[in-house]
Amino acid sequence: MNNGYFSLVLHAHLPYVRHKEANRLEERWVYEAMTETYIPLLWVLDDQPESISWTISFSPPVLELLSDSVIQKRYLEHLDLTLKLLQKEKKRTKNKQEAEVITFYETRYQRIMDTYQKTNCQILNAFKSFMEEGKVSCITSSATHAFLPYAATEQAVNAQILAGIRTFEKYFGETPTGFWLPECAYSPGIDKLLFDAGIRYTFVDEQTLLLSKPEPSKGIDAPVYSPHGVALFPRNQFVSETIWNSSLGYPGDYDYREFYRDVAYERELEYIQGFIHPEGIRIDTGLKYWRITGKTEEKDWYNRENALHKINQHAWNFNHRLLDYLHKHEQSFPPTLITAPFDAELFGHWWFEGPEFLAKTMEVSLENNVNWITPQEFLHRHYQDLETVRPSFSTWGRNGSGEVWLNETNAWMYRHLHHCEKKLVEIAAYLSNEKNPNKIMERYADQMVREWMLAASSDWAFIVDQNSAAQYAKNRFQEHIERFHSLYESVKNAGYNINEIMAYENEYPFLNIPLWSYFRSPHDQYVQQKFTNTTSKGKKILMLSWEFPPMVVGGLSRHVYDLSRKLAAFGHEVYVITSFVEGYPEYEVNNEVHVYRVLGKQPNFESFFHWTGSLNMAMADQALEVFKKVEFDCIHAHDWLVSVAALALKKELNIPLISTIHATEHGRNNGITSPLQYEINQKEWELMDGSDKLIVCSNYMKHELTDVFSIPERKISILPNGIDPQLLELNHEEQIDHETEHKKELLIFSVGRLVKEKGFQTIVQAAERLKQREVPVKFVIAGKGPFYGELADLIKRNQVEDYVQLAGFVSDEERNKWLNKADAALFPSHYEPFGIVALEGMAAGKLTIVSDTGGLKEIIDHEKTGLKVYPDDAQSIVWAIEFMLNHPEECKQIARSGEETAKTVFSWDSIAERTAHLYEQIHNENKIVGGVL
Repeated sequence: MNNGYFSLVLHAHLPYVRHKEANRLEERWVYEAMTETYIPLLWVLDDQPESISWTISFSPPVLELLSDSVIQKRYLEHLDLTLKLLQKEKKRTKNKQEAEVITFYETRYQRIMDTYQKTNCQILNAFKSFMEEGKVSCITSSATHAFLPYAATEQAVNAQILAGIRTFEKYFGETPTGFWLPECAYSPGIDKLLFDAGIRYTFVDEQTLLLSKPEPSKGIDAPVYSPHGVALFPRNQFVSETIWNSSLGYPGDYDYREFYRDVAYERELEYIQGFIHPEGIRIDTGLKYWRITGKTEEKDWYNRENALHKINQHAWNFNHRLLDYLHKHEQSFPPTLITAPFDAELFGHWWFEGPEFLAKTMEVSLENNVNWITPQEFLHRHYQDLETVRPSFSTWGRNGSGEVWLNETNAWMYRHLHHCEKKLVEIAAYLSNEKNPNKIMERYADQMVREWMLAASSDWAFIVDQNSAAQYAKNRFQEHIERFHSLYESVKNAGYNINEIMAYENEYPFLNIPLWSYFRSPHDQYVQQKFTNTTSKGKKILMLSWEFPPMVVGGLSRHVYDLSRKLAAFGHEVYVITSFVEGYPEYEVNNEVHVYRVLGKQPNFESFFHWTGSLNMAMADQALEVFKKVEFDCIHAHDWLVSVAALALKKELNIPLISTIHATEHGRNNGITSPLQYEINQKEWELMDGSDKLIVCSNYMKHELTDVFSIPERKISILPNGIDPQLLELNHEEQIDHETEHKKELLIFSVGRLVKEKGFQTIVQAAERLKQREVPVKFVIAGKGPFYGELADLIKRNQVEDYVQLAGFVSDEERNKWLNKADAALFPSHYEPFGIVALEGMAAGKLTIVSDTGGLKEIIDHEKTGLKVYPDDAQSIVWAIEFMLNHPEECKQIARSGEETAKTVFSWDSIAERTAHLYEQIHNENKIVGGVL
């Protein structure tokens, strides 16, 4: 009787390649593994002797893929299609040897179909049954097979381990005691997390033990304990290389099936069309008729009888190799153990005859008294005999290091993964301190963990290193990172949407278990709690604005958004009440700003004026409801559209009212000429008169208030609009190199609401004159508004369609792209209280041309930070274009100066500080008045 054991360990893993759309090439990796490895292993288990047992690890992606009803349905279709191809092949062939191979495949695929249907498409249940019989021990691995030593945080490693274990429990109904470390990558500290999770053994490369301190007295012939009590079973390379070695191992024998030849590439396209990818891409069908033969392109027919003969020879050879090793390394306390871990897919997929080799090896082992044992049983018998050492870092990869998963081809991945980890720790700390966590937010947090996990799969770095399907690996990695950041933005801004999170969950239906709590840390929870409980010294500001993103009609929306978030960043509590937008939450926290969206009491008024009155009633009601919980210090109203609510709340709450007047009806129309304009003008005056302080954005607007409305100067403060340069930045992939781009014409970009006072008609008139002079220029006007149709007709009448393009409404991203392409930004307004679009042009680094009117003329210093043209003067625009053509270097310098001015003088940080100072000033004045009274 031999004094020693052999332990076979197979690790079944595939990346999670389930996609919503059918016919993805990568999904065939699953079909191939099921057909050639997982189902044939069930045949091995069915036939193996009762006295033999071995171990198989199923990674969570494999568990999820095999249990997915969509995958199961598609796999049945795949098998059915293969059987149909075999029927077609059977009719086609005239060669006896080929016919024998086809008959072999036909029988085999029918057996695969029968086995799969017998398990009711639930392969895992079959493995579970064999585990209950004691024929196999099933364990699992980390959630997405992440390379654990390269994680940045302990929480990330813990999450991978615990999520993997919970997934195994979901399908096998019990907690595994063993765990497969992805890539056999061990590093100090991982053992503590494994032990705390209930794991008692794992597998490592032999170098992990040989480089340990102290070096184990038994070398690699017995497992050892790590410092935290996890048993480490080392891979025996000498024995296992007889199988996995590509040149010396059994799979390379000339009688075995050739992996790299498939009928898909041997048949005419018309013949094979219905059995490959629908787009005509030739992909393996699994029907490979040739044997390895030798290192030549000429291959002989696969002979199943000869292959089975070789299986018998190799099984006997392998057993003798085991016996020889056990004899030479005989020991006691504990006895010698040969641990042979392999990728499961080696047996069947890469080595077609692999499962039959295992079955035959088990049969021969009984005859030769080779004792098979599982690590679990070995520990049960010999747990008292193991040494404790301090293992070193090692993997079973190239050179025993981690260089496969971290090198010059894939190192870029880790900065993204580590950034995600840190954000998950922050969110977990925040959620942990919430008394009543938002359930939808928890779903967002869980999905963020999934996206990080899917990106963290070691497969992507491995595939990039191997340069096989590298583009798919890079795309998948980047997709999950981008999805993570989109979710994070929603969480950060409290922009929760049930339909959005359901769409994310359904795209990759993976690990449907709670996940975010794995990133909890007592220390981070403490810090978050301290931060949350800190009493704010800032003001509590009620801000009223009829528009707020995503509703963007004009510049007012962007102004309120930028000001409110900057005030919040400085420690003030800002509550914005605005109008309802379909599809957006009635309440959210957006960049730390509390946003309430309300629906007017009568939302279907045809008259905008009456609709505004209805909205004001709803705004006032909402503010009073919020005031029950928040004691506001002041009200900040924006323009006449919220005047009724603002004045009513000032009276009801007895707090100061500050109003920003962005524009006036008188200024927009150069006077009051209709009853509606008079009504609006009256509301504007009532708001100005009833406010404690007024804010305007320019001297021009200040004079309009004093001259037209007789407002005293002491009541008015000038605070310009601001710009956030980050909002104008392009993604790296979208940036354009203008130095190398060949351009035939100047590109002039304009953007704004399409109304007459913006002066876009002057551009059309200028284009007509430039066309006559054959000046190479193209104007692009972006925006929407009531003047669009008239402007389009004017372009057509003047026959300047090649010179002027109406781009319609553009998103911020599209605006940024146009600014990036443009040579200059042009804003020819007839009336403009300030002109934030001019700041955007300047901040984008473009020569900015504006009308010498209103607030625009206060922004631009002519021929120093931009160019000024006369309003409503087409010839003046012609002059500006010709100036650009004649003075290109000077224009570049002007643009640079304009950019510097926009980013410093008009910084939102500065404007928000000055606004907060105004709140403080009026608050103090109010206290003094109150004291006198």
